[in-house]
Amino acid sequence: MSCLLPEDKLVDELKGLNTYLENRCRVGGTNRERRRRAEQKGIFTPLCRLSAKEISSFFQGRPLVGVDGSLVTYGASYPYLLTFFRALAYATSAEGGHKRIWEQEIFSPLLPRYQQMIDEHLTGKQTPEEIVAHLRWGILAQIESKVAVQALSLKPRLLLMDGGFNRLKEHAPDIWNELKAAAIREGVLLLGVTEEIASCSLMKILGFDGDPVCPGVMGDREILFGMLQPGEMYRLQERTKGEKGRLYVRFAGHPQVVAVDYLMDQEREVEPALNFLYSITPAHGRGIPLWLDVVDAEVRLSREQVEAMIAACLDPAMVEVFLRPLRANREL
Repeated sequence: MSCLLPEDKLVDELKGLNTYLENRCRVGGTNRERRRRAEQKGIFTPLCRLSAKEISSFFQGRPLVGVDGSLVTYGASYPYLLTFFRALAYATSAEGGHKRIWEQEIFSPLLPRYQQMIDEHLTGKQTPEEIVAHLRWGILAQIESKVAVQALSLKPRLLLMDGGFNRLKEHAPDIWNELKAAAIREGVLLLGVTEEIASCSLMKILGFDGDPVCPGVMGDREILFGMLQPGEMYRLQERTKGEKGRLYVRFAGHPQVVAVDYLMDQEREVEPALNFLYSITPAHGRGIPLWLDVVDAEVRLSREQVEAMIAACLDPAMVEVFLRPLRANREL
């Protein structure tokens, strides 16, 4: 009688998962076969890298603005949590100095104003933890939208949001409507770049649904992986209904694509902007326009920064009573 180590069961489970994923990757055939199917429903368009003169002509002396946000949560379990938020709109400048617009906020169920909000959402269908998660994403969307609206005063040619438009529309509808209307009015091209695509809009359109190997949801991410060539975009032929559209782009050698949201009123300006973004994306990187990575590096909050602020501003006794998780004192 053999005695299996606990890890052996995990290895078997992982091998089974790998077999399933390999079969799932074959749904729809090879990349070439998938591409032929995609060509029946959409258009593949090559992008081109712009020269310095062409980039200057595109911007006409106006800046590029990138917007991103960051959050870090410290604490034990509900309600003993404290979340730090900040958002940054970061603008380029022809003179070399860069303009930064910040929004910052803290959130905790321990604060009466937030506890009241949580109580108002308690209907029995959601746990307090689920409500807190929803509120946190809402705060992040709101402060990102706020700095984006403020950045319009800089008259940018292109305002680049990290992430898609849907979360702004869902979590900050009033500020989103203000941002959208002002961008159109001021002639500011507004784009949202999604690195980790979670949408599943192509599965039914391209006929991948109904396959027994993939009975559930098949995401746009896995359908498009490796299908596009570097410097290529894919757009569905059927005109999008509503205020926004979405297309897919491979900006670099990495086979994963990104999604780009745009306002339908600005559709004609999107392709020149994508040529610019292709021009500033490192060819051997993961395919994210460089300026968004610059903004991300500026705005990102580290665990060390959060702990330093807590140590500087809160009484150590209060931290122990309300926030510090007991696991932080583990000796092994």
